[in-house]
Amino acid sequence: MKNSIKTLLYAGLVLLSCPLFSQNYNMQLRSTMSFPGQTLANICGYTQNGREYALLGGSKGLIIVDITNPDVPQQIVQLPGPDNLWKEIKVYGHYAYVTSEGGQGVQIVDMSTLPSANVQYHNYTGDGAIAGQIDAIHALHIDVKKGFLYLFGGNGNIFNGGAIVADLNQDPYNPKYVGKYDQLGYVHDGYADNDTLYAAHIYTGVMAMVDMTNKSNPVVLGTIETPSRFTHNVWILDGRKHVLTTDEKLPSFVTAYDVSNPEDIRELDRISTNVDGTNSIGHNTHILNDWAITSWYTDGVTIVDAHRPDILVEVARYDTWAAPVNLNEPFDGCWGAFPYFPSGAIVTSDIEPGELSVFTPTYVRACYLTGTVINGCNNQPMFGATITVNTPDVRVNTTSNILGVYKTGYVTPGNYTVTISRPGFASQTIPFVFEPGQVTEINVTLVPENATDRSGTIVDALTGEPIPFAQVYIASTTSSLSGTADVDGNFVFSCIEGGNYQATAGSWGYLPKTQAFAGSAPLTIALDRGYYDDFLLDYGWSNSATASSGDWELGEPVGVTFGQAQAAPEFDVNTDDNDQCYVTGNGGGDAGDDDVDNGSVTLTSPAMNLEGYQSAKLSFYYWFFNDGGQSTPNDQFTVRVTSAGQTVTAFTQNVSASQWRFSGEIAIENFVALSDDVQVKFITADASPGHLVEAGVDVFSVVPSNPAVGVTDLQAAGFLQVAPNPSTGDFVIQYAWENATEAPLLEVRNLLGQVVLTERLSAKSGQVTAGNSWAPGVYFATLRSQDRQLTTTKLIKQ
Repeated sequence: MKNSIKTLLYAGLVLLSCPLFSQNYNMQLRSTMSFPGQTLANICGYTQNGREYALLGGSKGLIIVDITNPDVPQQIVQLPGPDNLWKEIKVYGHYAYVTSEGGQGVQIVDMSTLPSANVQYHNYTGDGAIAGQIDAIHALHIDVKKGFLYLFGGNGNIFNGGAIVADLNQDPYNPKYVGKYDQLGYVHDGYADNDTLYAAHIYTGVMAMVDMTNKSNPVVLGTIETPSRFTHNVWILDGRKHVLTTDEKLPSFVTAYDVSNPEDIRELDRISTNVDGTNSIGHNTHILNDWAITSWYTDGVTIVDAHRPDILVEVARYDTWAAPVNLNEPFDGCWGAFPYFPSGAIVTSDIEPGELSVFTPTYVRACYLTGTVINGCNNQPMFGATITVNTPDVRVNTTSNILGVYKTGYVTPGNYTVTISRPGFASQTIPFVFEPGQVTEINVTLVPENATDRSGTIVDALTGEPIPFAQVYIASTTSSLSGTADVDGNFVFSCIEGGNYQATAGSWGYLPKTQAFAGSAPLTIALDRGYYDDFLLDYGWSNSATASSGDWELGEPVGVTFGQAQAAPEFDVNTDDNDQCYVTGNGGGDAGDDDVDNGSVTLTSPAMNLEGYQSAKLSFYYWFFNDGGQSTPNDQFTVRVTSAGQTVTAFTQNVSASQWRFSGEIAIENFVALSDDVQVKFITADASPGHLVEAGVDVFSVVPSNPAVGVTDLQAAGFLQVAPNPSTGDFVIQYAWENATEAPLLEVRNLLGQVVLTERLSAKSGQVTAGNSWAPGVYFATLRSQDRQLTTTKLIKQ
């Protein structure tokens, strides 16, 4: 039933996500030109002596078209090149630089003789230390401020597809190799400016900022994962504090980031051609005066006002792809768009049939609406309020964030209404005016309409003692909330929608329990001892990896097929009541996009205290799929148990299957001693020569039995709880670790692993206040005691 509901919800979302506002607007088509018998890839432009030229990456070579009269484009010449779909072009001075995955290095074209068809060109295949080694190249960019050429991907397999850098300052027609960037592996595309490289690492799904001042020793300044972890292209906004990226897979977005602090790159907003990014794949975006001009394969070209990068708003569109969209074949239509002509013209290239389009755009500034929603019960910011504006574009509708703030915008000025609502509260509908370039602010307090308070206590079923910091999840037919009990096991959900709820409580060291939660009387939930995790609650599992991709991820699984087989699960195990599990990689896409590659990935449970018990039965559900490659698959799924410094393999599976399987009960005491520090590790690896490897873990359980006399404490090592989290100021870090050998050490690190706080605590329980001076970003806190440590807790500083 759970899987059926998920399928129906997905189908409903697809129907609802189709944009109601998809007509062509603010883009005038002036002309088109077809190129029979060949495809087109990317497009660039060049201006000389008042004449404007489109430079097209034809499959048979560079095509130069005079578009000075946008209504009557004239082809000047096509230069021979490798017969290959992929072509990329950039311009420096009066030279065009053309690359192709078909090889032959960089074709350098001297365009100074235009409009004459007699243009000179030659191929650069490397010099000095890499003489003759440059062949296939996927993409390129030129740092025009510093005069350096960057070549990405392919590169005759030198530097593992990283960036090759060549100096153009002495002689742009004959580049000189000066360095490389390959610290993070393959670079698909990038943007280079003033000795800073913004690299798109497509297969690892990250954008990296790199200091290229020393070309022989680049320094990675910071990285961030892009939404679909398939980072294709990067471009910088005019203020140089923000960048945009695209992901070349569904769901696909143009995403804006604040890069003013490279050690803490933050996503600000994302936009697609429809509400959830599932309609078309964004390919390349370019920035002109903080407008983002983006080619979307099957949706043509769009212009997004990005001058407020935290509120991206589409302000123009023209769909160059008239055929029906087939999401099984999403790479049709528009490859590239170029907007930098003095006349203001935009040119685009459609792949097949190869077609050049010339547009006159109308650039308009967006209209903006922002505000804060306050909860009338407690005067606190309200998270998740629905913001609905009466426009035909459903992308304008949004929700309030954890600070109660909402931000949205629209292209067409005029009189509108906004409705702000949340279940259990009286909605408000307010008239307002959208004005170009202006921000309208509407703050509201939502008054409770059918609200109630729900409270309770979580206790140990054996002793009746409260369980500190236990996690609680309550759900009705219309809403759900999660929270954490205090040090005395008490929890309160204030001013929530009335109705009947189911309450689920859990804590590491106890088996979760679900009880009906109706009426106003406090609820007591007594938990039996044991260890269980179906991943509805977050107990802080950790992961590590030597592999280049396929890290363990917690979430709703995104299925992947290989031929007719299900390689990665589409659903979690149906014996629990949620849709969460751990899987290796969860990026979806094609088989091999996000599987385990070139190493191992390890998922480790929090520590378990099994000391004093005679037996402990481990069980779990697992997924293991192994196929593909050039030889018989030779990988395996392994489960290891650690205790008191000893690690032993307790379970191994090397037979592939497209289904969840049950481990059966595994007696831990047959492998290691039952100590106060037992952990379980789930490991899968991609062994040489390499195959498809996908794995998953769900419904984890360890049930101890036959306790020795006097055993009363099955708790894990201790507790570490942070509130508020996220925080704009200080964090209050509560802790308890009574069985630590000494007063523990509190350690907090940032995303780069740098220590921002280390403090020897004065007692084994208490609280610490810290973080007011920390920069916004993500941090990780843990407690250490000699050679042991508590599970890491994530802190978010706003």
